[in-house]
Formats: sequence, structure tokens, C-alpha cells
Amino acid sequence: MSQPSLSPPGPILGSGRKPKTSIYILLLIVALVALLIGCILLLLEVKRNGGFGTVRGRISAVLPAESGTFAHVASLPSIA
Repeated sequence: MSQPSLSPPGPILGSGRKPKTSIYILLLIVALVALLIGCILLLLEVKRNGGFGTVRGRISAVLPAESGTFAHVASLPSIA
């Protein structure tokens, strides 16, 4: 039995062409661009509303009173 060679293998002989860009690479690029546009639009929206940590408008801890105790249950759609 012969001993395995410890030298690195030579280059693989092929056609020499670069691999074509697949549809999956293009979809990754489209998704990256969409995420970047979404992040930029979100930052612009936050800046328009006063920046991070600011609260605009009236803050109320109490909800407005409904007519009747279980008015929120009556407005739900029925299951049957």
C-alpha cells in the first residue's frame, strides 16, 4: 500500500469560466436593498416624530368609559 501524498492538490482543471450568478444571489441582493430602504424610511419617520425616546400627544393611563360594563364583549364577533 502506498502512502498518501502530503502535498496540496493541484488546481482543478475545468472550463475556466466564472460561475453564473444564480437567481438566489439576485434575490439576496433584492432583499438587502429592501431592508436598507426600510431602515432608512424608519429612521426618517422617527426623526419626523421627534427622535428616539420622545412622546408626543396626550398621555392617558385611563381608557374612556364605555356604555355598560361589558360593552367591549358585545362588540366582538360571535363564534357560532
